Amino acid sequence: MSQEFWSAIKGSAVGMIIGFVFGIVTLGTMGLDRITLFQGALLVSCAMFGGFLFGALIGVTGAFRKDSGELTENARRPAFHSPKLA
Repeated sequence: MSQEFWSAIKGSAVGMIIGFVFGIVTLGTMGLDRITLFQGALLVSCAMFGGFLFGALIGVTGAFRKDSGELTENARRPAFHSPKLA
């Protein structure tokens, strides 16, 4: 399987964990006295789903990926060249 696929899987797993924590913290902030169990579970599951999608998007784009490949030709050359004076 491709590197992008595994990056998306890893990112979605991390995003789902972050979404779960966010949902639980939101429930703790709101308080459980005014909502039912179904509403609480729905809020946490929606937070997890949002984290899953966001994590997969970040993972597949490779925003935090470390490439161990060779340097490209542009990276080998210096960025600025001093002009030669005649």
